Amino acid sequence: MICLDKLKIVTSTKHIERFDESQFLAVFKNGKLQYYKFHQKIPYELLIMINFEKDELVIEFTSKILGLGFINLINKDTIYECLCNVAPSVKFNDDVEYILDDFEVLKCDVTKDVTYSDVKKLERYAKTNLSNYDKWKCEHQKNGFVLKNVAGTPRNKKRIVIYNKRNELKLGKNKEFLKEEDRWNDGSFIFEYFENKVRFEMNINTKIQIRQLLNISDNKLISVLNSEANPILDVLNEALKEIPANSDNYRNMKEYHYQLTLKDCDYDLGKVEAKIRSLYSKNTQIVAVMKPYRNLLQRLKNTSEPAFDLRKLVV
Repeated sequence: MICLDKLKIVTSTKHIERFDESQFLAVFKNGKLQYYKFHQKIPYELLIMINFEKDELVIEFTSKILGLGFINLINKDTIYECLCNVAPSVKFNDDVEYILDDFEVLKCDVTKDVTYSDVKKLERYAKTNLSNYDKWKCEHQKNGFVLKNVAGTPRNKKRIVIYNKRNELKLGKNKEFLKEEDRWNDGSFIFEYFENKVRFEMNINTKIQIRQLLNISDNKLISVLNSEANPILDVLNEALKEIPANSDNYRNMKEYHYQLTLKDCDYDLGKVEAKIRSLYSKNTQIVAVMKPYRNLLQRLKNTSEPAFDLRKLVV
């Protein structure tokens, strides 16, 4: 089941019965009303924009709109409650259940929480198993890392953030939410739930990407929530190269030379590839040249820690 941590949707203003103008900022240009805007960040993020001229009602929110139910994320089972919680600001003229099919998705963060304790190990795996060091980057962050491709246009950008969710909840931006939602337990229930939880969060920011990555024909909210695709796994398969495990030690002098190169490059395949590119001709098939280095490094890793495949966590 597709689960989301953040969702941006749009529908017609005809579904608005009323809204509390005192909560909205009226935005004017040259003396003409452009749209009404409501935006809050605490205790959870909620953005509502009403543009009668364009006949657009845009709503963007995170899973925290569900209160303690945010642990279940936004999905086909929780979407009704999400939109009902918008009601204090915007009252729909019909039951949310009957207008769900009229919403389109503009952006979404496909999210999966998995039980795993060592984010650094996942980062090491990603860094040493990138399928192409020119096309994919693995960037360290304080609480995890980002796996993303090098793309010139938004429609081609792919980005997955992998981080420790429990640590993220300790940040100051979540203080008010935890205080309000878990007032009786001082946040202990939430922290216990996210103990040893790693979050995979994929940002999908264009309509065409939503259709492509979720394997759907339109951007209807119902289509998105009913999608059976696994875009996180698909992108990981594209970004990471599967390396067969091999427990053998060095088999010949040539592999010993490979090991010396790895050591000189701090066992960083990115540095190895950069060195190879500087020494080989432009017509060289870099993937083929890199293969023995990849295989050898994997064997070296297997002697110190069990082999695993990051992708198995999100299947």
